[in-house]
Amino acid sequence: MSGPVLITGASGFLGAWIMRCLSREGVGVIACDLRPDETRLRMVMEDDAPASVTWAPLDVSDTDSVVALARAHEPAAIIHLAALLIPVCRDDPPTAVRVNLLGDANVFEAARQIGGAPVVYTSSAAARPRGPMNRVANLYGALKAAGEDMARFYHDDHGVASLGLRPTIVYGVGRDTGDTAIVTAAMKAAATGTSYRLAWRSRTVFELASDVADLYARAALSPLRGAHVSDIGTELRSTDDILAAIRAAVPEADVDHAEDAPERVAPVTGFDNAALGEAVGAIALTPLRDGVSRTIDHFRRLGSG
Repeated sequence: MSGPVLITGASGFLGAWIMRCLSREGVGVIACDLRPDETRLRMVMEDDAPASVTWAPLDVSDTDSVVALARAHEPAAIIHLAALLIPVCRDDPPTAVRVNLLGDANVFEAARQIGGAPVVYTSSAAARPRGPMNRVANLYGALKAAGEDMARFYHDDHGVASLGLRPTIVYGVGRDTGDTAIVTAAMKAAATGTSYRLAWRSRTVFELASDVADLYARAALSPLRGAHVSDIGTELRSTDDILAAIRAAVPEADVDHAEDAPERVAPVTGFDNAALGEAVGAIALTPLRDGVSRTIDHFRRLGSG
């Protein structure tokens, strides 16, 4: 490929892991965020940020700025991660709509204006209907579902190829915000010898950050066609399995569910990663116990993390 990969929301958790993958492939990165911050990247790299990363401030809700940045760097692909998570969407809906929905539109418009650069973007398992009403469970999910439709229209109307990925619960060093960060917090607690209680129970799909990042990077480096949406992992596990994996790695770990932890409703059927496999080839995901053990070891190397 020619040209760098432009990443929005690069200061976040997934951005750090994806930049780690791309830097190891020798791919240049234009790392964009409202407030560029290398903290998570340094934690993930366990070293200084790679020289192949160039940082640029960017508000994805500002159409002119997004288009101008894309024109300035002519990226070969865009990885769009920038979004506000469930708690902020719940507490500040107008800002959530500007960032999560207008931000999607701006990224796709920028891709169109530079000749149709392919876009790999983050949707979410939250975009899938669930529960007795068979509807999305929150505003975050509704905005992600709308973004999937937008991607389809940008392909059908303007020829912009895309792959939307639906992570479920991604765990790993750097996962420190959002409702689903609790499973990583439990791993960190085990690594640092502190107690932790999970605030909810669930049965769903858990995915290791390095696996997810590798698939994003591979998708961005692949010749995408059409507008597709894909799950990543498909194997259902439970928070009981997470706790068992933590105790297998650290037998003395004081981690458990809170006594009053409610059951968190999550999709348990219909997971399908065929579209991702079509784009990148074989998908090999780390078994849960190995992923939890690696994450705990990583936190230990970082000290307090």
